Amino acid sequence: MKQYYLMKQLVAILIFVLVPVVVSSQRLVFHAGGGWASHYGGSSKSVGAFKIGASVEFEMSQKLTIEPGLLYFSKGWKDHDKTVTLYDDNGNEVLDNNGNVRTAQMNVTSKTTYIVLPVMFNYYIPLTLPHYIYLSAGPYVAYGIGGKVRVSGDTSQYGAARFYYDNDTFDQSTVHRFDAGVSVGVGYEFNRLINAGIEGNFGLTDVTTYGRKNFSVMLTLGYRIPF
Repeated sequence: MKQYYLMKQLVAILIFVLVPVVVSSQRLVFHAGGGWASHYGGSSKSVGAFKIGASVEFEMSQKLTIEPGLLYFSKGWKDHDKTVTLYDDNGNEVLDNNGNVRTAQMNVTSKTTYIVLPVMFNYYIPLTLPHYIYLSAGPYVAYGIGGKVRVSGDTSQYGAARFYYDNDTFDQSTVHRFDAGVSVGVGYEFNRLINAGIEGNFGLTDVTTYGRKNFSVMLTLGYRIPF
């Protein structure tokens, strides 16, 4: 409930910022990006990630803009070759010839999709006009809408599930839907229309009960339509 209340407060702030921007917006921006995502705060490894969406950009000065947006974002993580206790079909620990508990390897891969509301502040450094280097930073809030967790080698299960099973990500009691953090990026803008860059997204809230936080790095493309 605390996370849900915090999300409502942050969304209200974003809407408050967004409304005047839409009225006075300078450019409509379409976004796409692809890269890698994982968790930090644990030993998880990375999986593929992507985003698509749009934003509006409002010019605060000749070099500084504010850019609220709405994104569809796919993230995730994997934890492969995890050593677990080996159980038989009756749920009993399997022992070796010396009486030691035998172990097995379990693989877990999670994919999650979010609706993300970022508010980015962009600082443009002019080169040979109309080309710019830009620096970006700002907060985001996100709400999980889907995904799958795929597990193989979980010998605590029964029947075929010992070899493989999958569950909806957010049906699990150990996973939280709400996420919030900061995004930072740097890029190059061509002719005030097309930009390419690299972006990092760092979660600040726990998205699992184990204290894991989202993290992603992406190559990004944008297309700006002036108003």
